[in-house]
Amino acid sequence: MTTEGLAKSENAELGHNIGRTVESEKFPITMDEFWFSIGPNVIVGPFDFVCVDNIYNTRTIGIIKELRTVSNVRSVKQKPNGGATALSERHDSESAMIGGRDNQVHGTRIARVAVMANVQNKNEGQDDRSNNNVIIRMPVGINASVAFANSDEILLALGIPKMEDPVMAGIIEMTNGNKIAIPMAMSYLAGPDAAHINASGISGNLKTSYLLFLLHSLYQKLIKKNEVAIIVFDTREDDLLHIDEAQGTVTDRDKELYDLLQISPDPFSKVTYFLPRGIDGKPISVHIPSNYQTYSYELNDIYDRLDLLLSSETYDPRYNLSAIINYIYESWPLNDKEGKTITTWSDLVKYKDYPSEIITHKSTYLHFSGLLQKYKRSSMFTDKRETSTYLGNEIERIRAGDVFVIDIAMIPTVEEQSLVIGDVMKNIDELYSSRSNFEDARHVYDSDGQITRSVEQSRRPKYLLIFIDEINRFLPQAYPMGRRTSVAEQITKTLIAGKSRDTILLSAQQFKSSVDPILHDNTGIHMIAKLGMSELSKSPYAMLDVTTKHNIVHMDKGEIVMIQPAIRHPVKVTFPRPPFKRLGR
Repeated sequence: MTTEGLAKSENAELGHNIGRTVESEKFPITMDEFWFSIGPNVIVGPFDFVCVDNIYNTRTIGIIKELRTVSNVRSVKQKPNGGATALSERHDSESAMIGGRDNQVHGTRIARVAVMANVQNKNEGQDDRSNNNVIIRMPVGINASVAFANSDEILLALGIPKMEDPVMAGIIEMTNGNKIAIPMAMSYLAGPDAAHINASGISGNLKTSYLLFLLHSLYQKLIKKNEVAIIVFDTREDDLLHIDEAQGTVTDRDKELYDLLQISPDPFSKVTYFLPRGIDGKPISVHIPSNYQTYSYELNDIYDRLDLLLSSETYDPRYNLSAIINYIYESWPLNDKEGKTITTWSDLVKYKDYPSEIITHKSTYLHFSGLLQKYKRSSMFTDKRETSTYLGNEIERIRAGDVFVIDIAMIPTVEEQSLVIGDVMKNIDELYSSRSNFEDARHVYDSDGQITRSVEQSRRPKYLLIFIDEINRFLPQAYPMGRRTSVAEQITKTLIAGKSRDTILLSAQQFKSSVDPILHDNTGIHMIAKLGMSELSKSPYAMLDVTTKHNIVHMDKGEIVMIQPAIRHPVKVTFPRPPFKRLGR
């Protein structure tokens, strides 16, 4: 018999008794938790939801945190009513007795339950005090019957009926086979309650797949109101260069989960792929989709943000490149002593007419010139752009419904990858700060030049979703010069501003400890896939209790724990695989 079959055996049916509450000095019942003995032939697991009848026609719902087996000192016969006998004396083992049969020498299995909520029963004949205005937080009684919580009770425990504008975030799958679709409030993704989502987990445990599933879910909900656009950075090979291509056959399990979530298993549409320009204008990419453009950088594009390209060098006290960078920005356009205007990378490499107060040491100029020559050799930096585009111009034109995938995987240096991300983030800031991007009217004219109609159009989407995998590359826990790089500062600005302007950052990395704590401090929802205890013992996981950490260590591939401010305890969710070709992480 399968585990699911065992879970649905005689005493484990949904809503049937699976055990009874017990109490002792080591296993107390409080308003925050209780213990129960698990009935014979019943299988439960960590993160299962259970419920117990409480006083005044209420029902206490909790989540299983811990499972133990305790030894029995002696057998105790069942009571005539089938319940557990009261312990007449305290045993050193603090054993918990269950009814229905003699206790065996192998002991009794018990579970610790953290209380999530106390909800109103809908039965008739309610006590006068059991109305919706009374909040009851009384602990459950001893020897009370415990059952698996049903779908409605779980949703009430999570506070989901009170959520405004929810988006589907996954499936809670119980040991007894019950599956419940779990929404997540938009106010915790895009403000004002919180913003952003981050996922951690060792490689191969589908944390990236989860974020792509959530991105897919968000898009399908928000596109109905024409309110969303997406920017995805592809940081590894070609994993995200197929998101408009169907996976092919959807498994029966994934189809069931998609149906339960009421999400269509169709890939993204209206996707544009931006690939870095290579030699002779050809793209540098592991995979070249049909609907792509190449991108590159003229000096005019980024003369005012060279700090993003030279981010790791800017604050080096040996050279003080920030003085040169600031001079170029403030004096633009530059002119040399012969009156020639500096407009290209080649011009800037040759330019030497910096004031003496800017170039205090010759080594500073030589270092700056060397860096320029290094990046000038990259095919991504061009004196004159002919067939490629500048990403900043594309961000300025982004509209609701657009999905932009920006490939940086094959760019050879982290500095150049950082420039792409930092420049896009800066252009997003400018998109939201520009007055020209509010609602305007586009006029349509006839052949005589007369206005035939005006089309109201939004110059920017209400929600902008940004996905960055391996964010620890660009927002690391430690910096070489002891202060954040310009790119890290730019990502930080987006994090902080996102809460007020509906810019949502979805980010991922293997280990939270490898990322600047400012990311975690400004992220509202944390998703954690399987990790080892050596990582979970570090400070970024302080929001987790020790028992939950041990449960995370034992999770399977495709399971992920959600920590959300509106939910009292972490919950485990599963999800269908995103319907895109070749996504396996």
